[in-house]
Amino acid sequence: MGATGLLDGRNATTNKMEYSKIASEYPSVNWIEHARWVVDGKYWTSSGVSAGLDLGHAYVTAKFGEEAATKIQRTLEYVANKDPSNDPFAPSSV
Repeated sequence: MGATGLLDGRNATTNKMEYSKIASEYPSVNWIEHARWVVDGKYWTSSGVSAGLDLGHAYVTAKFGEEAATKIQRTLEYVANKDPSNDPFAPSSV
């Protein structure tokens, strides 16, 4: 998404393995390194595949409510990380 310019001036995150590269390629984005997902207006970004599941849970909760999100979570047998700042893969956590 960084290449589109849609994130310029916005907060976003990306995969930690590529963080330095992406952040240097798209300096107009306010990259948040210690985050599993970031919401800025209509843009939702996650820091990786499993963080994308957490982002999805947060999105469903925001748009359809906790009951809908819990139903999906139980169907998938998935325990969501509901705190976007709880990022065990961020450099300060590793």
